[in-house]
Amino acid sequence: MLFPELGQTQLTPEDNEIRDFMYAFYSTSMSPVQVMWAEADIDERFLAGDQTIFSQLYGPTPNITRKNFTYNRIRRTLNMISGRQRQNRKSLIVEPRIGGTDQTASQFTKIFLHALERDNMLNTFSDGFYHGSLTTGLSLLQLWLDFRDDPISGDLRLDHKAYNQFVIDPFFRKKDLSDCNGIWMRQYVTKREAMNLLPDSAEEIAKLPSLRNGSFDGKFNYMPEQYNTHKFSLVTYDEFYYKDYRRQKLLVDVKTKETMEWTGDDEQLQMFLHLHPEVTAIEQEVSTISLAILVQGKVFYHGPNLLGIDSYPFIPMFGYFQPDIPYYSQRIQGMVRGLRDSQYLYNRRRNIELDILESQVNSGWIYKESALVNPSDVFMYGQGRGIALKKDAEMTDVQKIIAPEVPASMIELSNLLAKEITEISGVSEELLGAADDDISGIRTKYKQGAALTTLQMFFDQADLSLKLLGCKMLEAIQKNFTPGKVMQITQEEPTQEFYTKNFGKYDAVVEEGMNTDTQRQMAYLQLLNMQQMGLPIPPDVIINASDVQDKQKLIDAINAEKEKAQQLQQTQQQLAMQEMQANVELAHATAQSQMGSAAERYSRVEENAALSEEKRAAAEKDRDMALLDVVKALKELDGMDIEQLHRLLDVADKIKMHQGIEATEKRPAQRGAMPAPEAQQPGDMSQGMRQ
Repeated sequence: MLFPELGQTQLTPEDNEIRDFMYAFYSTSMSPVQVMWAEADIDERFLAGDQTIFSQLYGPTPNITRKNFTYNRIRRTLNMISGRQRQNRKSLIVEPRIGGTDQTASQFTKIFLHALERDNMLNTFSDGFYHGSLTTGLSLLQLWLDFRDDPISGDLRLDHKAYNQFVIDPFFRKKDLSDCNGIWMRQYVTKREAMNLLPDSAEEIAKLPSLRNGSFDGKFNYMPEQYNTHKFSLVTYDEFYYKDYRRQKLLVDVKTKETMEWTGDDEQLQMFLHLHPEVTAIEQEVSTISLAILVQGKVFYHGPNLLGIDSYPFIPMFGYFQPDIPYYSQRIQGMVRGLRDSQYLYNRRRNIELDILESQVNSGWIYKESALVNPSDVFMYGQGRGIALKKDAEMTDVQKIIAPEVPASMIELSNLLAKEITEISGVSEELLGAADDDISGIRTKYKQGAALTTLQMFFDQADLSLKLLGCKMLEAIQKNFTPGKVMQITQEEPTQEFYTKNFGKYDAVVEEGMNTDTQRQMAYLQLLNMQQMGLPIPPDVIINASDVQDKQKLIDAINAEKEKAQQLQQTQQQLAMQEMQANVELAHATAQSQMGSAAERYSRVEENAALSEEKRAAAEKDRDMALLDVVKALKELDGMDIEQLHRLLDVADKIKMHQGIEATEKRPAQRGAMPAPEAQQPGDMSQGMRQ
């Protein structure tokens, strides 16, 4: 790692005490850690298929004089689980809680994705999962700042540290290492690299003796460099992180009970308290992590954690972790630990089977002592070999020993031992893609899901480690990244709450997101999912977020089709508007016509009333004329003969009756029709005249 201005801190006599403290920590922790290292070394050798590990652990295989062969079935099991994790990698995003702003969370997410992509952090994370969680049971991911490209803010980097590169407090219980008392990390570097890491102490480092000159301290004896010290001019570069305490000035709002750490000087604090009388300041001790850096056992730095956070810059990758077990070597285990015996028994059985099959080719001979020309012929084997007999020997003097048949149960036993590895690991044949039973794809999918349930603990451990990584990244970004650095990555000014410590604690939460190569791809997938959910997202927005080639041509084609559709829609709307307007005009004309008819009817009311009055007057006149005619007729009747008058009236009545019958026959009958008054008047009149 490169740290700016490292070495400028004036060393005190206390720095020599830190070295003694480191050695005491190493001595106290080394007894259980050494056993854990030994077991982890065996796990790594089993995974690698080391052919010598079996005889070292279990002794030589009986009745086997030939070379043992290794049939590594552990590697494919771990490769399947690791491949599953790699296929379903998760990224890191920041989501706001209630009260947090989306813009600030979006800025942190952009920086996260920038760091993950720039340093291939997710690949490093998968390596830690493979070698730590699955193989040895524990490894560490170290988050650090690289100032080579940016000497002001630095760039976030992530390294994987194997089990043999660190000594950790063997009595920690919490998975976030919050109760861990110390971690000693060692690297072997060249002097040139050490001088580059500590530029202000380059001259002093150049005078240090290298490992080639016999300055080997005997620590970390499972590191590969321990076996090559005579080939390289290396020096030890040690980083010792330990739990410490520091004084903190805490601001407390008396009204709202909100708290915030004060990072300014005392003069600024007094001014702030004067302007805000409702706020009070208290001092307290809080836990933090301090760091000491040593080269070849000499202290060159001792002070605060260079990442600027109060927690370890390490993220543990666990396999099986049972903190209540008193034996450290059993407390932490990987998947390989439970597969070692099955792998050994499978190898042993396969080698015995191979020896039996090879012995059948030349199982031996029974011969008389003086029957062979060359007695050593019976020890020859291979195709085309012959045995010479003496002239006086009989053919029955030499007989071949018939080798026994290899029982089928022996082959079946090998198959059972092979299945033991999959049964113990929880990896079924369906997950490995080697199931030979004839079942449907749906049942196979269900079986794969059930098998993955047994492995869920490993994936949950990985998810927890990923979230811890995100939380440490958020703290490191707030502590070290300048506004210019943030703007360079996000293309926007950092928000007001970007550097507020409470944002990461109360206003935001680090979550797992979809793993994509770039932020654009993640935005594209998110937009696509929202569109599938039914949200009205325009297609050009989704295309702009994608990384498809010839994007502009596609956008132009979509816009052209959109314009055609808009023109067609506009034409249809115009026709619809014209039709609607015609209907409105027709309705208006109809209403006008109806209003004119009503006005006309209203104007005829008086005319009809006058006409009715005229008809009434005419009717009265007709009645008067009729009365006058009657009077005249009566007056004329005075000079007529009564008998003759009766005859005339009878004739008139018959004629009228005959005319009435003919009229009735000519028109249809009307139900309930009353005879006309005119038809009754003559009869009445004639009847009256008769009277």
